[in-house]
Amino acid sequence: MRKFPEKANIVIVGLGGIVGASVAHHLIERGWDDVVGIDTSAIPTDIGSTSHASDFCYTTSNDFMSVWTTLYSIDFYERLGHYARVGGLEVARVSDDVRMEEIKRRVSSGKAFGTRSHLVTPAEIKAKFPLIEESVVQGGLWDPDAGLVVPRSQTVAGLLVENAEKTGRLRAFANTPALELVIGDGRIRGVVTPRGTIRADIVIVCTGIWGARRRRWRARICR
Repeated sequence: MRKFPEKANIVIVGLGGIVGASVAHHLIERGWDDVVGIDTSAIPTDIGSTSHASDFCYTTSNDFMSVWTTLYSIDFYERLGHYARVGGLEVARVSDDVRMEEIKRRVSSGKAFGTRSHLVTPAEIKAKFPLIEESVVQGGLWDPDAGLVVPRSQTVAGLLVENAEKTGRLRAFANTPALELVIGDGRIRGVVTPRGTIRADIVIVCTGIWGARRRRWRARICR
């Protein structure tokens, strides 16, 4: 077993998920080195959100940042050869005018933010999805760039970590939970794990909703 480091430039908590793996990839792509990634589970994760995600990317949202990050992600996955651009539908029933107005707003936002989403008629919806009953829908939204990460974002996370390790700039440690955060001068200065404490100039927490569930996390104050 490799010796657990006592110091690193960057520590990524939650390396096994798609966010942590992507952060490692992009940091190394931009020249960072001496990066250490830890995860409470396997790498790629076998318990976190990435392990049971829908893997569906949809470009429509009412805020620019969500749309921009999704468009970037689609392009990123496609360049890796791991994206199926199958398109996606949102529909409104005949009796649901509120839903139809929301769909119109999403299309307007999508056009403003640079997506190709547009309104479609009941006949167009039926042509794209023959199982639907055309008479019960009044319209909808078609997003031609929506699609799926293939075969899984979990698989892509594993490939990103594997390639990052090959550069020699990333060291990955699975089954290594973060137990405490070391705080000094108002900043996170390190992470306490069962294998030891690692100090770092930068600590990036990529655990999503699972971070809040770790009630054992405490702040150890250092001087």
